[in-house]
Formats: sequence, structure tokens, C-alpha cells
Amino acid sequence: MKRMNTLWVLLLFFLGIGLWPQSSNPAGEDFQIIYAPGEKYRITEISNFRQSVNNKYTGFISRQIRGIMEVTGRKNGQSELSGTYYVMQESKHDSRFIANSISKTEPSRFVIASNGQFIVPEGVQYPLTRSFPVFPKDKLNPGDKWQAFGERYVDPLNKGIFTRVQFYCDYQFMGEKEYEGVEAYLINAQYALRYKGDDPKGDPKLKAITNGGHKVEIYVSKNTGRPLFMRDLIIENLGGEVYLFTDNSQMVLKGFTQTWFDLVEIMNRDKILEEIDTDIVKNIPDVTVENSDQGVKLTLNNLRFVADQDILLAGENSKLDQIAAALKKIPDRSFMVVGHTAYVGTEESMYDLSVKRAKKIVDMLVERGIDAKNFLYQGKGGSDPVALNDTEENKAKNRRVEIIIMED
Repeated sequence: MKRMNTLWVLLLFFLGIGLWPQSSNPAGEDFQIIYAPGEKYRITEISNFRQSVNNKYTGFISRQIRGIMEVTGRKNGQSELSGTYYVMQESKHDSRFIANSISKTEPSRFVIASNGQFIVPEGVQYPLTRSFPVFPKDKLNPGDKWQAFGERYVDPLNKGIFTRVQFYCDYQFMGEKEYEGVEAYLINAQYALRYKGDDPKGDPKLKAITNGGHKVEIYVSKNTGRPLFMRDLIIENLGGEVYLFTDNSQMVLKGFTQTWFDLVEIMNRDKILEEIDTDIVKNIPDVTVENSDQGVKLTLNNLRFVADQDILLAGENSKLDQIAAALKKIPDRSFMVVGHTAYVGTEESMYDLSVKRAKKIVDMLVERGIDAKNFLYQGKGGSDPVALNDTEENKAKNRRVEIIIMED
């Protein structure tokens, strides 16, 4: 019997952590699961749904969640992980190919046991899918089947109120199957979300979930052992996934969730800092560059806009030319653009203006040849000042734009 020990370990990745052993072991030999503290992984989950409310089609929705997780250590045979999840605004497009607006960032930390089960501290919201997939310790041959519990945190109204739903999943190892020209292993899974108001901490407006049958395909590279892709399809001939609410309304979702898994190459921060200093800081006034938790942060302290608008003043375009030229030298990284305002006006107006200005910078950098899918952007209004808002000079300091070269 061909032993699939390496496959069993590697598929723990799909729990949302992106890990694999440092070396394979010959078939028939015992081995120890080894994770690499310090390595980082990116998990990009995009859901594309057709949504109906009370039997009326209400449109196509795309949702994206991106997690950047780092292995922080091992203890008692368990792996400890820590990182950040970025939650994007809902979109009417496939958000894998556009610049994405961040609605919130959430810290994440958890422990994963060798069998794939999660241990998550109270209050940690992400990842939303936990203990999936789970694999047996037995040897696996094509056709082998097993079952295990998993759980999913759902927020159908997109209000930030999550409900925990446990599900029972059937798995089957299908053997070898090519994925986009890469030799791979395929695992099929099937489960259904069923809920009857049994989460006391969940959304009190959510009464039940019915009809929620899912079929999942999971691909793992045969040659490298690295996870490649997972596709979770809601089974439409069962009527889609139906959410029933206490006001007697209902929502139906039909569609799929796709998840891509990528190893993050550790960034040479010293080199990037030096290049940014040479290409930008020395050539553009009032620009600073520094290390941050998320990557290398470039702060444009005096990027001038028309008052209360997202229109750049004449003469600012040349700054964007130089910035774009410098960013093009940094391949395979995401760039997060963050807008800030002085604390003037209402919180809502400050936030809206900061988002518009961040988006404007993204659009202008895209016009200069950087792919839109490389960008994330968000606005923080006046919530993160670097100076008091007591003078015009200090207010000007708070009106700034940050571009973070992310280690993702």
C-alpha cells in the first residue's frame, strides 16, 4: 500500500494556516510532523454568490478575506500561529482582479493539533472555517473515505455578527489529478450547513439554515507537496443555501468559494528601505519610510488635495510618477494604501474622504502601470493622528497618505 503520510500532514494547510513539513519521508517509514517557525503564508478566500431575498433576485456579490499567518512556535506537538486577516468590502465583481477596499482588519491567533483540530482563544473571529479538512492517521489509498466534524462562522447579513455552525463532513481521497498543468492529488469532501438557533452567542436574528449542501475539491501538488487550490460549491439542485430569519424573511445564496494558498517569501526589508530612500525619499519632500508590522511603510506627509475633495492639486502628479516607478521594482508584493484626514467634521465625513483619497492614489498608480489586483486600500479618517489637531500646521501633518509594501 502506498503511504500518504506527507499528504495527510500537508492538507492541514487548508485549515487556514498554510503549512507543510520541511521534508518528505519514504513510503512505509514513520516520521515527525515538522513546521517552520518564522515562515509566513497567505490565504486568499473569495466567495462569489448570487443572492435572493424573499424569492427576489437581488444581485451578484463577491466577498474576499485574506489572511497573513506566521508560524510562531511549537509546543507539545501543536503548532502556534499568529497573524492578521483583512476583510474586504463586498463587491459586484470578482474581487480577485480589482483593487480591494478593506472594511476591517482582525488579528488572529490559534493552535492547531496534529489531527487538524483547532484551539482558538475566545474572541478570535478568523479564520471563519475551522477544523476542515480533518484527516485520519490511517494510511490512505485512492477511494478511501472518512468522516469528521468541522465548523463555520457565518454572517449572511454582513453585519459583523457571526454565528457558529457545526457540520459533519464526508471525505474521499481520489488519488492523482492534474490541476492547471501541475501534477496533484485530489480530495473530495461533502457537507451541509444545518442550523436551528443553537448558538447562544450567534446572531439572534438568524433562526435557521437549511438546504446548504456543499461539494468541495481540494488539490495538493504531487511534486512539491504544497497545497494549490480549494473550490467549495453550494449544490444548486438542493435549492441553494437558505437562511431563515426571525422576521420571517429568507435569503438564498447560490455560488461558490475559491481559496488560493501561497507561501510568502520573506521580504528583504533592508534592501527595500534602501531603494525607497534612494528613489523616493531623497527626491520628494516630506516623505518618510520605516518598518512596520505589516511591511515597509512609505508616508506621504504633504500630498496636497483640493480641500475636502479627492482631487490632487496641480504639480502633484510628478510625485506619483516617481512612486510608481519605485514600486514597479518590487515584484510579487501587495501595496496597501491608507488615507488619513485631520479631525475636522463628522466621523463619517472624515472616513469617507479618507477612503476616496486612498482610492484616488490607487487609481493613479494603476494608470502608471501597476496591476490593480496588487492593491488594497482603506481610510481611517481622523482616528489615527500623528499630531494634535490644534493648529493648521498639525492638521496638515494628519492629512497624509501611507503606502505599505506588504510582506504578504
